[in-house]
Amino acid sequence: MKKLLVSDYDQTFYLNDEDIEKNKKSVENFRKQENIFIFATGRSYFDFMNKAEQYKLKWDYLIINHGATILDKNNNIISNYTIDNDVIKNIKKDLEIEKAIKYFCCNLENSRTNFNDKDLTKIYAKYEKDKAEQINSLINKKYSEFVNCYLVSGNAVEIISNKTCKSNAIEEIVQIEKVNRENIFTIGDGYSDIEMIKSYNGYCMEESVQELLKICNGKIVKSVSELIEKI
Repeated sequence: MKKLLVSDYDQTFYLNDEDIEKNKKSVENFRKQENIFIFATGRSYFDFMNKAEQYKLKWDYLIINHGATILDKNNNIISNYTIDNDVIKNIKKDLEIEKAIKYFCCNLENSRTNFNDKDLTKIYAKYEKDKAEQINSLINKKYSEFVNCYLVSGNAVEIISNKTCKSNAIEEIVQIEKVNRENIFTIGDGYSDIEMIKSYNGYCMEESVQELLKICNGKIVKSVSELIEKI
């Protein structure tokens, strides 16, 4: 029976150069058995493609910007969800960009653009730690009708359209591939992985955020290759 595995990239598929080589070999064998492997990352297109080229990564589908964009293995766009243009100016104001250590926006073509562009897929802003938590709470409370905001790396926030998340993006692929739900597995370490871990057969890394560790209820692995052995 065909299986589908979805993995976050940073601090999950990639921990170090030795670990990623083991994961790559495991994924190669997994795919040879006609199973489906998917990357689901918060990275934007060019950020991820730089890593893909560096480490010679292969996949069947790619989910980027926490679920905002889905591509197949030939880089054909399956879907792309943008942030409502009408609320971006207000979000910028509440992000207090002048207090950010750094920030950038993404759209389908560019990984480093600004608020003046339309059809943004992601907004990133980095602060001191306490400020990031405050901003994350504010954006989710005030703009949940339009966006999802995630706390990343402890001191930054990333914002995407509320029309999607990693879990929703996976569901789109499942509808294409017709995989039975019990054969869908996910693994991650951060806040944006929570929904996909809850929605499917979810596992998490040892160094995951506390909220994710609680949800995984002991289903913890040291690597993607270890999870592939389990499934």
